[in-house]
Amino acid sequence: MRVHIHAESPACLVTLNETMSCYGVVLLSTYHISCARWILPLFPPPSTDYIVVGGGTASLVATSRLSEIPTVQVLVLEAGLDKTSDPQLQNPGLWPTLCGSDLDWQFKTVRQSELSNREQNLPASKVLTSSSAINGAALLPPSPAGIDTWSRLGSSSFTLNYPPHEIHLSKGNHPLIQAWNKVFEENGYEFQSDLTLDKSTVGTRPYTATIDPESGVRSSADNQYRCLQEKNRPNLHIVTGATVDRVLFLSNDSISDEVLAPRVQVRLADGKVAEVKAMKEVILAAGGHPDPQAPRTLWDRQQSRTGRYGIPPIIDNPGVGENLQNHAMYVQPVRLKPQEGTITPGLVALAFVRTGEEADLAAKYLSPIGPAKVIRENIWGHPEEASANFCLSTRPTSNIALLGLIQCHPLSSGSTHISRGRGDPDSQPEIDPRFFSNPIATSPTLQRFLDGSAIKVPGDLEAAKALLRASTLTTHHHSVGWSIKI
Repeated sequence: MRVHIHAESPACLVTLNETMSCYGVVLLSTYHISCARWILPLFPPPSTDYIVVGGGTASLVATSRLSEIPTVQVLVLEAGLDKTSDPQLQNPGLWPTLCGSDLDWQFKTVRQSELSNREQNLPASKVLTSSSAINGAALLPPSPAGIDTWSRLGSSSFTLNYPPHEIHLSKGNHPLIQAWNKVFEENGYEFQSDLTLDKSTVGTRPYTATIDPESGVRSSADNQYRCLQEKNRPNLHIVTGATVDRVLFLSNDSISDEVLAPRVQVRLADGKVAEVKAMKEVILAAGGHPDPQAPRTLWDRQQSRTGRYGIPPIIDNPGVGENLQNHAMYVQPVRLKPQEGTITPGLVALAFVRTGEEADLAAKYLSPIGPAKVIRENIWGHPEEASANFCLSTRPTSNIALLGLIQCHPLSSGSTHISRGRGDPDSQPEIDPRFFSNPIATSPTLQRFLDGSAIKVPGDLEAAKALLRASTLTTHHHSVGWSIKI
């Protein structure tokens, strides 16, 4: 029996019909998600074939597959509650109210030296079906170049296979959207009518979201798995309000790459503690930040990290928890001209651009060898691959909109690790994205897109960088890259 770990970055996966699309332009799969009825016992069984730690999208995909075999018993342990029928979750427009609520783990970064020593909030769902239930519901397909980069870096099985049908988008007839498209067309960026792009990612496009077109409610992993209750699977058990404090390993006196993890220690909603035995495998799919916490309360696999807390490592793997990447976003209020008609508040338009300076910046700041070489060639050196994203969000009953600017591929990388010892499984992880640690992030290459009549951009380079450091925020639910356990 080995520990099998299914890496899922928190809130990264959103489900729409038969498509799983990675929220941060990372992953597109075409798994068919089988319908299954939830069975929510108050107490877990003493043993089962598979224990799945976490009740998010990746967890439920694995659970659905495993439970297709009637003789296989599957147990899902989810720390959050089953709140997915709550109207506040179903209304996609209310997602900002969920961040910081009791349905959010309320993670924070350490103070970021390149962001004027400010902490950043990192929302991550603490509810059944994970962050597909509380995120902003944005649907952005991954770029072909991004998928090819993953393949070249070692995940050779990753290919970009879109569903057989094509999705076409209307160009939009609101004057604000027309003006947005016109500005970018004048700068050489055409409107993209297809959501699934197989060549170029640059250009304008309307905002797309994982919202059911008939009911108007959020489309999340929960919608997919509850759809046919008559297909009940008695071999599938899901326990909510169940926090896995430890993965319990067999006694091992020497550091080894081969370890056994037959049991987990779980704390239930009523405070009772139980142990559950896995006859086959323990699958960790609890989201990227809490996911490492479960084993690391006993085991961090980094000797230098665990040594400070007196935790002996079972496997020394220096790469675990490293390479954390997240988008940073600069937001600028802009005044809108008087206009006729109404427009729905929220994110309304997107534009993906290249500045023309990517090759020079890559040559200056990216290594010509190793993983950076692949990123340099596939993304920054690719003429059809966008390097930055503009987004426009309107406000209710206001002539002020918010213009957001996000770097498409975050080149700064950080880490996430335990922050305390084994006696405190509820401790927050130490999350350090190291925003702006790569100088490309503060390169003033996008000024030509900004009309000075609407936005006052500092002409001095250092003043512009100071503005970015003082005002930049992190995006929600975009963390990727560090949850590698093998």
